[in-house]
Amino acid sequence: MQRRWVIFWVLAGSYFFVMFHRFCTAVMAGDLTADLGLDPAALGFLSSMYLLGYASVQIPVGILSDWWGARKTMSLFLLVASLGAFAFGKADSYHAAVIARWLVGAGVGCVYVPALRVLGCWFGKDSFAFMTGMLLAVGNLGALGSTWPLAVIKSIWGWRATMEVVGLITLVLVVLVWLVIKDAPPEAEQPAEQSAAPEKEASADTSGQPGGLRLMFKSKRFWALTFYFFAFETTIISFQGLWAGPYLKRIYAMSDTSIGYALTWLALGLMFGAMLSGILAGRSLQRRHAVLTSGMFGYLLCWFPIVFATDSLAPYMTPLLTFMGFCGGFFSISFGIARECFATRMAGTALGVYNFTGFVGGGLGMWVMGLIVRSLSPDAGNDIVAFQAAFGLALALMLIGWVILFMLPRAFPATERPSA
Repeated sequence: MQRRWVIFWVLAGSYFFVMFHRFCTAVMAGDLTADLGLDPAALGFLSSMYLLGYASVQIPVGILSDWWGARKTMSLFLLVASLGAFAFGKADSYHAAVIARWLVGAGVGCVYVPALRVLGCWFGKDSFAFMTGMLLAVGNLGALGSTWPLAVIKSIWGWRATMEVVGLITLVLVVLVWLVIKDAPPEAEQPAEQSAAPEKEASADTSGQPGGLRLMFKSKRFWALTFYFFAFETTIISFQGLWAGPYLKRIYAMSDTSIGYALTWLALGLMFGAMLSGILAGRSLQRRHAVLTSGMFGYLLCWFPIVFATDSLAPYMTPLLTFMGFCGGFFSISFGIARECFATRMAGTALGVYNFTGFVGGGLGMWVMGLIVRSLSPDAGNDIVAFQAAFGLALALMLIGWVILFMLPRAFPATERPSA
């Protein structure tokens, strides 16, 4: 096996647990509520700590990836994630769980951007969309593992022991990343399109410098695309990562195992959508935008029955969640579009900023939805209206994001990538 594929599988194994941690609270919501005495707002805030921890490191991790190196960055922060997972399993109070969840988020938050940086160097620009889709597909196996399999395992071991085992596995990944990952291939092994990059791009190394961030703040195209990503991540993370579980339990009286099974199909859809979108994307920027916009339109449509037929979807829930996940998986293409807004040596910084906005949205979305549910149904007596209001907010935000994405080529056309 070529070295770059060995590197890919280590990166993918690490990202598997990034996604596992992101969505595991949906299945564990009942256990967390019972063990720690949480109301909906407190549960939302606890779950959002992962995302806020994740978001807090996105800009620094982009700069660290460009300046200090992806291997060192990933190794250090995966160690933090391992400690956070152990602490979460041992947490004996709400505040201890909040701190542990933040540590997990901050730790695994330093995996995706460095991984994209490494993949860009080892596989090159023309294969970047496909490899991003592959990485997200493996990651969504982690999301899949946080559904029905997690429900079964925690019913045997309990949620605390399960988190401690995950912490141990993460520690093993720290060792693998340190031993296997190389930030870039030797010059003789570089992909052809990368080794032939223009000299002016190589000289435009603004990564890790204030000038690089200033350059990003001036790019209207980048920030228009970033708002779409904010909208998408707010909706999918809030739903898949937490509120789908209480929604299915309180509206449809599903057991934890049944909830895990339903969310399994959402994760499977995301996995196959990410893989297929990488294949369909091609090399043309115009084609990538068209594929992304089409997938996001399908994802947007799925929110309408969830909002307007909130308690009438029992026979259709599995196919709806599968289709929602499949269309949502097309979001992986957006990273390649965002990356190409700037010179290659700013890739880590640009993707860090891009990722930051999405996870701020996801963290805030979880918390705000919890406030809405608690406000409108404090005693669980008005759940349908409460979830309609919470998910209606998601629909409105995603609708605005999709319109901006649709208008992107006309309102903010691609130009020559800026350099400092």
